[in-house]
Formats: sequence, structure tokens, C-alpha cells
Amino acid sequence: MVIKLHRYYGDELITKSVMEVFLDGEEVPRMVCEAREAAYRDYTETFAGASRYCLPVGRWQMKVGRSPYSPMGLRVAKCPGHRQVYIGHRWSKQCVEGEVLIGEPVFHYYTDEDGNEVEYPKKRRMENGEEVFAELDGLVYEAFRREEEFYIEIDNEEIISMANDILSEC
Repeated sequence: MVIKLHRYYGDELITKSVMEVFLDGEEVPRMVCEAREAAYRDYTETFAGASRYCLPVGRWQMKVGRSPYSPMGLRVAKCPGHRQVYIGHRWSKQCVEGEVLIGEPVFHYYTDEDGNEVEYPKKRRMENGEEVFAELDGLVYEAFRREEEFYIEIDNEEIISMANDILSEC
């Protein structure tokens, strides 16, 4: 199983991503949802205080087993600056330090000066985390039965391109 986090927004409080879940050998994701992490920072090497930020860019092995969310919960056991980062859900929070929370997107739109409706990523929220997590949990069980290895791949390409778009407008 490979989980891909494609980050599209980050600031000093939150990191927002679209999450895709692939089982081995499949070209099309079995699941697509929203994901949230703690404060955004673009890095690949550890530094003092890294655990207060989102996971680093890269490909990290995940472990399956007991978590606060499931007997077959997923966690990034070790990567630069982090230990035991669980994938889960919360009813009342959009992000929690040391966890990757998942849910369904709730889009926020505004009307631009030309009268067009434009999606505003900074205000996009999540809901129904428990249902989304149950779907992920089912896929974890399936991948485990197939004896797959588990990885998470993280990129900041959308955040970087968004920042470049903003800079080019200045």
C-alpha cells in the first residue's frame, strides 16, 4: 500500500493535503480524501522542534498495528524529526500535532471581481473523519492480507507552485 499526500496549502498553524491510497500494482487510487497535519515547513532533514511541524517530504515506511484508532492502525514509525505519527481522525479538530488526520473535504468558495466562483483552499475544512477512516481501515486489512508493505509518499509541489503563482502576481 502506498499513501500519497499531495500538499496544497500550509501556514504556521496547519498543513492541508489531498490523500490518495493505492494498493500494490494498482494505477488508480482506491481512496481519495483530505488530510491535515500540524504547521507547515518544507524540509527533508531533522532540526530542533521538527515534531511540531508536518512530516518531511519524502517516502517513509509505515507500520501496521495497535493505534488509538484501530487494532490495525497505520503509523510512520520513524522519519527525520518524528516518531510514531498515526493516521487517524478527530470529531472536533482539523489538525493535531504528531498525527495525520483524514476526512471528507468541505469546500469554501468566494466570488472574484469577474463574478466567477473560485475555491479558497485556505478555508477548506474536513468532516466525516470517522467514516473516511473506516474506509481506510478496510483497505489496510486488505493490504495486510495480501502481505503488502506500507509506505507514505509526501510532496509539496502544489504548495510551491501556489507560492510561485502568488509571487508572479506581485
